[in-house]
Amino acid sequence: MLGKATQASHVYIFENHLDENKKLVTSQKYEWVGEGQNIEIANQEFQNVPLQEDGASNWYATISAGKPFYNTTKLFASEWKNSKSRSEIKTLLDVPIFVNNTWWGVIGFDDCKREMAWSQADIDAMQAAAGMLGAAIKRQQSDAALRISEEKFHTTFHHTFIPMVIGRISDKVILDVNEAFSNEMGYTREEVINHSADELRLWVNAEEHIQHSRLRQKQGYTREFKAKFRKQSGETGVMLVSTAPLTVNEEACVLYTLYNITKIEDLLSELRDKNNELERFTYTVSHDLKAPLITIGGFVGYLEKDILAGNAEKARQDVQRVMDAVYKMQTLLNELLELSRLGRVVNKKENVNIGEIAEEAVRLLQGRLISSNVKVKIEKDLPFIQGDHARLLQVVQNLIDNSAKFMGDQPNPLIEIGIKTRDPHPVFYIRDNGMGINEEYHDRIFGLFDKLNAKTDGTGIGLALVKRIIELHNGKIWVESDGKNKGSTFLFTLSDAARH
Repeated sequence: MLGKATQASHVYIFENHLDENKKLVTSQKYEWVGEGQNIEIANQEFQNVPLQEDGASNWYATISAGKPFYNTTKLFASEWKNSKSRSEIKTLLDVPIFVNNTWWGVIGFDDCKREMAWSQADIDAMQAAAGMLGAAIKRQQSDAALRISEEKFHTTFHHTFIPMVIGRISDKVILDVNEAFSNEMGYTREEVINHSADELRLWVNAEEHIQHSRLRQKQGYTREFKAKFRKQSGETGVMLVSTAPLTVNEEACVLYTLYNITKIEDLLSELRDKNNELERFTYTVSHDLKAPLITIGGFVGYLEKDILAGNAEKARQDVQRVMDAVYKMQTLLNELLELSRLGRVVNKKENVNIGEIAEEAVRLLQGRLISSNVKVKIEKDLPFIQGDHARLLQVVQNLIDNSAKFMGDQPNPLIEIGIKTRDPHPVFYIRDNGMGINEEYHDRIFGLFDKLNAKTDGTGIGLALVKRIIELHNGKIWVESDGKNKGSTFLFTLSDAARH
């Protein structure tokens, strides 16, 4: 259009760039030719031309300063006059193109028929056209940069291992999620797009959702906001939520990134429990282990007096008291050592039958069971599970022994071993008709050294040992009881389902 309007012979655009030697050169990128003129777009003479070419210093100084260069070839340097490609040109007008205040290149006009063909008004119009070209190139560069940025974001968004969500602010609808989100939360991309987090019940606590929204609106972003989330399966977990503002199709949106810290939270909870356990252990070392030492120290003094007095019977009783104290300390230390080994010494898991383990435990406890007149009933066809045979035997043996120990005045003591539910995971039970346990003690009894009755034998470690073994099998244990003289039922799960 410019060529026809100005009646030029050629109109061309040159773009500045660095050559392979990092020197500033310019090359022809576009061309229009008038009727009867030769096409020069493929002419290598117009590619990678040094900007400070010999004989063109005046041209360079004018153009780089932002001014149009307008002259007749009669006045050009001999190097230009001798150029075969330029020999037919009579008038040349080059107008610089600036993009972002940087000299980008030139738009040039050649006339092969007329000398000094254009008026100042024509030149002003051509300068305006160069300004428009600069604006168009700037917009093109911005569009290209945006397209590249969007392509990079799209690649990062869909291929990162971090769950990400794009949500629209106006109606809180989810516009997109990545594969990592689907893998983490259990939803397909189609199941969440065009739905809101409220519709999907993703946030477990509404108050956390409200608090997060207020913080994001106040700051414009959030960093590692800890909250509970619900997966499609109903399973809940703890995640750190970070957000950043985003524009999609000229609409205000939010980019959410989620980081699952459920395992970390579980480990922290376990660490807190271990610390509490360590505190109780310290108390026991300073109290329970001290008691036998005090007993030993006291009766050694009595022993000396009784020996000097020649009272052999009293001396024998003193020695027995000392031996009892030593045995109690030894038992306590052995059980503490056994508890500390759990989690460090793990036997190979095998296919074991809970019914057979129960029978073995009953045989080992025959002495207590017969002396206490306790009957034991074991349900038939109990399932096989994958587990550590020796540790699971400790579990069942401790629970049976605990039930036999706390029968109270029950005239017909009975212990029943069976399975409450088989699917999806088996829940086993050991039930007795003994003294029962009040509800406020249902959790406490599994603590280290917690004995509800200080007069009973044992160290208070047995149920803590049971709980630790069950947890090592990724299971859990709890007790159900209606209170005093109502009996107790210990129930436990194990991670692996029945094999056959």
